[in-house]
Amino acid sequence: MSSTRTRPRAALAAVALALAVVVTPLTASTARAADLDDPVRLETGHIDTFNLALNGDNSVRLTLKEDVTGSHVLRTPESVELFVKRAAHLENLPPAYLPAGAPTALWYLPLTQDQDLIWPGWDTQGVASYYGSDASVDIAVSAVDGPGEVYLWSADTWGAPKKLLTEGWSFPGTIHQGFLAHAHANWGFTAPGTYQLTANATVTSKDGARTSTSNTATYTFVVQPLTDEPDPEPEPEPEPEPGDTSLTIDGVAGHYHTGGVAALTAVPSRDAGSDHYHWFTRASEADGWAVVDGAHGATYGFVVAGSQQVKAVLYDGNHEVIAESEPAAIVIDDHGSTPGIGPELSVSLPAEQGALAISVAPEGRTSELSDLTLNAEADRYLSEGSITGITVTDTRPGELGWAASGRVRDLVTVEGAVLDGKYLGWTPKVVSSGDGRSVAAGAQVAPGFPDGSGIKGWSALGSAAAGASTGTAVLGADLRIEAPTTTSVGDYTGVVLITVI
Repeated sequence: MSSTRTRPRAALAAVALALAVVVTPLTASTARAADLDDPVRLETGHIDTFNLALNGDNSVRLTLKEDVTGSHVLRTPESVELFVKRAAHLENLPPAYLPAGAPTALWYLPLTQDQDLIWPGWDTQGVASYYGSDASVDIAVSAVDGPGEVYLWSADTWGAPKKLLTEGWSFPGTIHQGFLAHAHANWGFTAPGTYQLTANATVTSKDGARTSTSNTATYTFVVQPLTDEPDPEPEPEPEPEPGDTSLTIDGVAGHYHTGGVAALTAVPSRDAGSDHYHWFTRASEADGWAVVDGAHGATYGFVVAGSQQVKAVLYDGNHEVIAESEPAAIVIDDHGSTPGIGPELSVSLPAEQGALAISVAPEGRTSELSDLTLNAEADRYLSEGSITGITVTDTRPGELGWAASGRVRDLVTVEGAVLDGKYLGWTPKVVSSGDGRSVAAGAQVAPGFPDGSGIKGWSALGSAAAGASTGTAVLGADLRIEAPTTTSVGDYTGVVLITVI
């Protein structure tokens, strides 16, 4: 991260922003890990859980299709969390209408839609153009990791249970269709908690000449407990000896993701009559401590770019140590998809001048934002600029195609004030691409002020179609910031994370 300035607090918010562009190619497995980072939770609505689609080479892809956030939105299964509300729990269900061995109390998702619950089913018709509507399909759920059983069944004309799985009434099992179709069923979960279903699908044309087995995908269902368990009472902290002051650090998370922010607070055991702090960092126990420039208060915020240790020291008026905290471990865990840190951007708005400038370092790329000024309604700060030079190189055989996405989690000052990443939006653009390449920019994403998520979540930056993707393309985006007038004074830093799959 670039160094930041410190200034006395003023009445007008001052914003300085440092954004590092991160580009990393992802394999299918690491893409799934990245999706699990921030899954989209679906709590109601029509969902084709097992949805079949065609790749550019007519192989089969297992996806998820939902009509909750839009019409026929395709998602990777790993990017979605299917939430089964406690309202789905029913007791004393008639045994005559239940699968053999199923309990009469279940979290029950019915065959016909309940507007207050998710309505999961499956749709295999998306591969009909190549395999024919009379093709057969087997959707195989090979494993279930969860606290209970997952039942799947239909009903005959008289309401009696009808088996849908070739092996039995509950997963693991295989859904067999003799022709491509869209279907729904009864689902039953026997216990609350998180269930992960591992699945793939095999499609075979009627004459047997064409067949394809899809990718293996993981589907997550979260079944809500009937009551919320209260948090256990914390163990009381021992009282310090009279005259002694101890120092602890609050706000340390169990782990962080690259580009996330840490906001830490030094907490003395008693009022020591001083608020003069210094914060120190080191990469590991084998390294020496380095003082953090500008971090002189009880709070310290920073962008997490690597695992490290942090400590706080409280001083008196003579700069004698009053108390020193134990080192706090800042641990990065990107779930197998750690990106690299790329060039940095910086932007500032001095409280005295209201000027805003942005630059890109260190490879000589530059970018400027307009002055951060109030809009006509005086209800937000506005700024515009751009990023460029995000280069995607594809040398894989087969012209497989690719998609690039980006996000900004949050921005933070050294004093720990956080500017939500949702206040940033962008309009992606294709700066350049090779001859014969089919590269398209992602859709515009508006800043999330006052409502919305901006580019805080993964947003499409650009893509290349299968069959015309090999070579080099350069992507960029026009940036727009809409920040609230309540933004705290300070110099903010953050990172733009980019993934390419």
